[in-house]
Amino acid sequence: MNLVNTSDKFRPDQRQARVAERLALAISHQELGLVYQPQMDLMSREVVSLEALCRWQDAELGQVSPDEFIGVAEARGLIVQIGQLVLQKVLTDLPALQARWPGVRVAINVSGVELARPDFAERLQAVIQAVGLGQAAHLELEVTESVFHDNVSQVRANLLHLQALGITVAIDDFGTGQSSLSRLHTLPFDKIKLDRSFVQALDDPMVQAIVKAMAQLAGSFSRTLVVEGIETPAQLQMLSALGCKLGQGYFLGRPCALPELLAGL
Repeated sequence: MNLVNTSDKFRPDQRQARVAERLALAISHQELGLVYQPQMDLMSREVVSLEALCRWQDAELGQVSPDEFIGVAEARGLIVQIGQLVLQKVLTDLPALQARWPGVRVAINVSGVELARPDFAERLQAVIQAVGLGQAAHLELEVTESVFHDNVSQVRANLLHLQALGITVAIDDFGTGQSSLSRLHTLPFDKIKLDRSFVQALDDPMVQAIVKAMAQLAGSFSRTLVVEGIETPAQLQMLSALGCKLGQGYFLGRPCALPELLAGL
């Protein structure tokens, strides 16, 4: 059956309202899906972690971009439910992923709305305990630096609580927006994900110097640097020469559903 995309029928305000209505139904019917994109060692090409990405194919709206429906979910109070569904799905998939790549971690994107909740860490811990607390060491949380702009004390408390359980915390899209080296030492994190915009500008010697400095900086205080957006062999070669050890991008592996992932890598 062909899915009908009706996105052109709505004004922007109507579109948002309809996306919110359909998204609430999709959440209640557990119709949101997950794909996984690998993060790899640039030398060995071994998978070291996987990023879980939420996808939504709606019978009325067609394929809805995460950039759209995540924003709607945050505005309409649905993001916490999505976060719970993603976590439960990841924990369900972890045994198969661990069997394929022993020791692999799975990264989950977490919004500032979730992290600002006083009960966020306790709720996440309770879900993990239901399947065995040992799973905590196989999870990563990806957050953007913007989550620290509001309710900083609560966000820090939640992240420190989860780090104490063995969960890795990554600063995502670093180098964009209001990301700042001056604040980096104050944030509770284990990993930096360097934004893809740096890879897209690698022909610029200044950008090369910045990437090299970031690799050295991360190593100097025992943090991990992951470079996002690697799409060509030339980019991979350049990044390796600059001292980068881990990366993510279409050249290394595209996001794909669990069966395809297990069969293809």
